[in-house]
Amino acid sequence: MARRRWLMVGLGLVLGGYLALAALTLLAALPQQPRGEGEGSGGEARYTLPSLEEVIQSVRDLDVQRVLRMYSEQHQQVPASTPPVRVVVSSTWRSGSTLLGEVLAAHPGAYYHYEPLMPYGLQQLGPSSSLQGEAERLLRGLLRCDYQLADDYLKFAFVNHDMFMRNSRLWSMCSAMPRTKCYTPDTLGRLCSLFPVHVMKVVRARLELLAPLLSDPRVRLVWLVRDPRAVMNSRTSSVTWCQTRACSDPGYLCSDLTADFSTYLVLKEMRPDQVMLLRYEDLARNPYEKSREVLAFAGLTFHRKVKEYLDDHLTSDEDEPWSTRHDPRTRVARWMKVMRFEDVVRTQYHCHNIMKSLGYRLFTSKADMDTGNAVGLLNVL
Repeated sequence: MARRRWLMVGLGLVLGGYLALAALTLLAALPQQPRGEGEGSGGEARYTLPSLEEVIQSVRDLDVQRVLRMYSEQHQQVPASTPPVRVVVSSTWRSGSTLLGEVLAAHPGAYYHYEPLMPYGLQQLGPSSSLQGEAERLLRGLLRCDYQLADDYLKFAFVNHDMFMRNSRLWSMCSAMPRTKCYTPDTLGRLCSLFPVHVMKVVRARLELLAPLLSDPRVRLVWLVRDPRAVMNSRTSSVTWCQTRACSDPGYLCSDLTADFSTYLVLKEMRPDQVMLLRYEDLARNPYEKSREVLAFAGLTFHRKVKEYLDDHLTSDEDEPWSTRHDPRTRVARWMKVMRFEDVVRTQYHCHNIMKSLGYRLFTSKADMDTGNAVGLLNVL
């Protein structure tokens, strides 16, 4: 058994090295963004709200015209200085990405692409996946408001309402017209184009698959991580759907985290202004401060709508697996009170190296875990 474990660890190290090399090869092909260009340089053309009337006049469908006129008041709330930015939140299941996605989507200029890779099921898409090119084309198209090659995505979204309902501004417009019209590429493209800010939450793709999106200087990539022990506890105790090995096996989780960490270090070196690392624990304990940091990273202000979202959600107390209506400060350490120590040890066995890299303390005993001190300093920017 011990020999088998060491073999698995060795294979993991080889795989991590291979993925890091592949990331270097991939990123070397990306066009470099010259220093001084991009947001905050002073020479960048800021976003100017398109004329809503021009968009309305370009639409022939009377239902869509009516919905666009209803949207005019909301459209005026978007600050004229809002930069055109595409914020991609990359994480994995049960890691806090729903909260972060909703915080960013609360900005009045935001259009929310919620889980666009949901049709691919409970699997992780990486550089070796046969679906890599297809998934990348879909994500790139959505960030350009291009739905022309998204037939399978639209069919899935039509049946699974949650994908569009999470985009509250889109859903309010869709609800005011015959629903079938809201799933046509032309209508979606026009509605999408009204928003300068796009927020995309992705939990089914590894960082290396997302890296090519950074060739668009508008893209900001936020890699959100969470203590693997908390992730595994949530997957096994809070939901019933986590049945695939990609979801239920801590070895898979930490292999993905290790590969992502290698890719992140390369990305941060090559595109420091476009990539950010955030721990869920830091967001949960300081939600206002960390929300400001992420928004500032994207070139956005801490809009009053974002504050209103946080004020409302952090003072609620819903205890549902998918709910964000609770104070995360009271939940972030709950796993240490309910997770069996043998499960903690199993997760730490697979994850000890990446946990140390991300500033998570390893527990050596049940008494050590009972102290509740799981998060240390993060020495990676």
